[in-house]
Amino acid sequence: MLTGIRNGIVTYVRDLRCLTPNARKYLLGSFFIGMTFSSFMLLLNLYLRECGYTESFIGRVLSAGALGMTLVSIPGAVLLSRIKLKPILVFSTIMYVMCGLVTIYTDVKLVIWVAYFFAGAMMTFYRIASAPFFMRNSSSTERPYLFSLNFGIAVAAGVVGSFLFGKLVHLFVASFGYDMLWAHRLSLTVGLSFSLFALIPFALLAMPKKIQEEDKLHLDRKVFRSMKGIFLKLTLPYFIVGTGAGIIIPFLNLFFRDRFGQSSENIGFYYGLVNLTMFVGIMAGPVLARKLGMVRTIVFTQLASIPFMLVLAFSYNFPLVFFAFLLRGALMNMGHPIGTNFAMEMVPKAYHGLMNALLMLAWTSSWMISTQIGGMVIESYGYTVSLVTAILFYVVSSVVYYVYFRKAERFTPEGVVIQSEYRMTG
Repeated sequence: MLTGIRNGIVTYVRDLRCLTPNARKYLLGSFFIGMTFSSFMLLLNLYLRECGYTESFIGRVLSAGALGMTLVSIPGAVLLSRIKLKPILVFSTIMYVMCGLVTIYTDVKLVIWVAYFFAGAMMTFYRIASAPFFMRNSSSTERPYLFSLNFGIAVAAGVVGSFLFGKLVHLFVASFGYDMLWAHRLSLTVGLSFSLFALIPFALLAMPKKIQEEDKLHLDRKVFRSMKGIFLKLTLPYFIVGTGAGIIIPFLNLFFRDRFGQSSENIGFYYGLVNLTMFVGIMAGPVLARKLGMVRTIVFTQLASIPFMLVLAFSYNFPLVFFAFLLRGALMNMGHPIGTNFAMEMVPKAYHGLMNALLMLAWTSSWMISTQIGGMVIESYGYTVSLVTAILFYVVSSVVYYVYFRKAERFTPEGVVIQSEYRMTG
């Protein structure tokens, strides 16, 4: 057994060493972007609550960011296939920081909504560029590790960021005498500054001098016909699980504050730990996928998180809830990068950008709807109803995914391979 574990680690490290310089630069940029995301995931809701806004308004703000991502995802995929990636990444990162600053330094509700809408729109380019970029800058051997590492690095940034930004709030209050509102506002400002560091590795990316015609995305009849087939099958489970996630996940920081009376500093510590368990789970995902296949790994890990969701819904025992919070995060996110990799493998190279954009569209459009619903449900009925509703969506998503793709993979002596009849032809 020890020999098997040792060989697995050696193989894992060997494949990671094969990463191209371009992939390494993108991953470094992902870390800095992840620091900003972690600050907003942890503190934005708490900051808006300090401003006196209700859960319903907070839900509308979160849905504004999702709406921006939704509207830009498909046009963004077309644009990224025709314009060099480097200047788009640099420009969109700068604009994201500016929109984020407007979000946290205005007291006008409409301006907050509009600014966060454009922040979401700007960050769309970074998110939809990653999967096709990795497909072009890796081989099939290290690709599953690269997808997991990209997601894992964002989570690792969340580990650092959650610990840091929770402490920052406390520091600004205890050491500098700021009130809680300004402590949250300044901590979010520090979080936004990390995105600016991402400009350095993004600017150093080595891009082809000319975009090849076969890499350009054309939205013709063939593509729209395929949207009723493989594209729909790959995105529908994402939409369903995203709807469930949007109902409760953005509000878990408020859940700890309202149900257990936890401070921002403590919540930052909890988010740091859950990001740590998520990182371990995500990095273990490719090993599990090699044994079970990508489809079974996605379905198994998603369903395995359900018992821990039930604990969150019905228990008021804090240690038990905290333990469930950690394991739910690890299991639920383990299959996410594997699902993206699987979707990329199912479509030809020319459609990688579109496929990634459609996955993002499915996720963000579901959040656009469900975060508003989640805020209203929590305000009216509490967290238990929202958690149980999310569980139902998770189960349906797992069943749909399994029904669609249970026969898509075949086990061979060389490993698990996708059967050609399930792929979209070029």
